[in-house]
Amino acid sequence: MDQRPPASPDQPPKPMAHAPAGSLAQPDAEEIIYFGPAKHGALAWDYTKWILASAAAGFAGYFLRKIDFFATWPMWPLAFIGIPGLVWTFLRHTTLRYKLTLRRIEIERGVLAKTVESLELWRVLDVKFSQSVIDRILGIARITVMSTDQTTPELALYGLPNARALFERLRDAVQLARHTNRPMELVGEHLDHMHH
Repeated sequence: MDQRPPASPDQPPKPMAHAPAGSLAQPDAEEIIYFGPAKHGALAWDYTKWILASAAAGFAGYFLRKIDFFATWPMWPLAFIGIPGLVWTFLRHTTLRYKLTLRRIEIERGVLAKTVESLELWRVLDVKFSQSVIDRILGIARITVMSTDQTTPELALYGLPNARALFERLRDAVQLARHTNRPMELVGEHLDHMHH
């Protein structure tokens, strides 16, 4: 227990220690631009593929019943052959998460085992927005991120909501990240030249 007498009101307050200038993170550096899954339209082909597989198997079962050998066989289960594929596609979609901040892009994926890809925005060289005719019908688009990262030189963000607005925010965030981290990048390049 502290037995020291209380400080006199005439005494000046003791100086407080402060972190050195520049040691604090930039304000809003971890502001989240987007967090969540892509639209279901991003997996439209996968859903369609399994629905068509079920329809084709159902028709096949119907015609097989007209053959005497298969006449007594229960063919209706064939119409559900695509259900496992639909469930797996749904699980893939719901377990895929995108997190975009003013500093990095993270993609978490995996139904059973989880993997996380991360890309620092200051490494990004260019950001491209593209939308095919089918994409426009489905209301989705592709944002392609090209970077100097050796493990992830090109990263596709497909089917994210409000893709055009998200593309513009991400492009601005890349410019900001490259500007604020330029000294770090130049030091790294200088060290690489020294090694060579």
